[in-house]
Amino acid sequence: MNELVPPLSKSDAQRALVLADVLGVPFAALLPPTEALPRDVEVLRDGLLALRGATAFIDCRDGGAPFRFLLTQAAVLPGRRVEFTGTPRLGERPHLPLLEALRAALGPRGLALTEGTPWPVRVAAPLTLRGPFAFTVGGAQSSQYASSLLLGAARLSRSTGEPVTLTLEGGLTSEGYFALTKSWLQRTGFSLVTHDATLTVGAPREAVAFPPIPGDWSSLGYLLALSWVCGLRVARLQFDTGHPDEHLATLLREVGLRVTDRLEGEATRGFEVDSEVCPDAIPTLAVLATKLPGPSVFRKTGVLRVKESDRLEGTRALLAAAQVPTSLEGDALTVHPHAVLSDFRFDAHDDHRMAMSAAVLARLHGRKVTLRGMDSVGKSFPSFWVEAAKAQVNVESWT
Repeated sequence: MNELVPPLSKSDAQRALVLADVLGVPFAALLPPTEALPRDVEVLRDGLLALRGATAFIDCRDGGAPFRFLLTQAAVLPGRRVEFTGTPRLGERPHLPLLEALRAALGPRGLALTEGTPWPVRVAAPLTLRGPFAFTVGGAQSSQYASSLLLGAARLSRSTGEPVTLTLEGGLTSEGYFALTKSWLQRTGFSLVTHDATLTVGAPREAVAFPPIPGDWSSLGYLLALSWVCGLRVARLQFDTGHPDEHLATLLREVGLRVTDRLEGEATRGFEVDSEVCPDAIPTLAVLATKLPGPSVFRKTGVLRVKESDRLEGTRALLAAAQVPTSLEGDALTVHPHAVLSDFRFDAHDDHRMAMSAAVLARLHGRKVTLRGMDSVGKSFPSFWVEAAKAQVNVESWT
């Protein structure tokens, strides 16, 4: 029987690759040779390989996590001279707190960081690195700053044998992703001691078996939604993974649906969602909301504005293209259940999550979508259109 197959978890794979590189574990031990890797995972893997040389030029394309993770890794590898570039949109996204944190901690040791407008970003790492090391960063705009520095602390503690501290200032947006980073450090043998807002990282005392990378819960959301209307089983469904977007399954259950090896049942009400808990799942949940029996409310949606596109406006534009009513009060988005009565067109603005959500919306209502930006899915789910065809998604490229 056909089944819908998600990719490996992009968020898990990125953290696993950095730690594998730190610990000297071959990448081939993590990534199945026949697996179609998300583009962000390829960018990060290739960047880590490039950083093994004294000089490197790294094009991060539109990958926020690859850029932020690789930036810190470049800064803590002695003597590295690295030039980063990326898309204009990636350059517009906020990175300054991470740059300032690196300058504050490593600048006195000789780190030089220079920025273009916005590219290139150049890193000249100190020739030698000796502790003590202490990073401080705020996480109000993105938890990736803290994750990047925690992974950098792992490399420093491994290379020097000294403990490294990271202090968090203020709140932390998308805290679940930082928790995922902490979990990967602990699963790979690093020690983590927390005191108030400060974490202390210690290198592993002995080697541990490297954990497998689970299926991607961000992608599983699209496939579960498709399974609800096509009935196909969804592969690689694994629970208690620690991935923030697994919260999607909890939200589905809260509205009366069943999550087994597919999505089943009849919903009893709309969603109530804190967008900061599972931000990447919000466009998926918003299109599912069109089929629920009551309005769905998505709060704290400001976090969506600084993704690969402005996903708050993108989600509203997608639903408007299908003539689904929404309202926005402050940062609370309300989606009203509504039948999509005709085919529609949508420009995803090269945002993979908006493109896949448009496909799901069309299939949920048995309509055709003419879509601009189909190739963008390669960022996180290269085989999405193969899986969408199994679910009989009706899509046409808009060029």
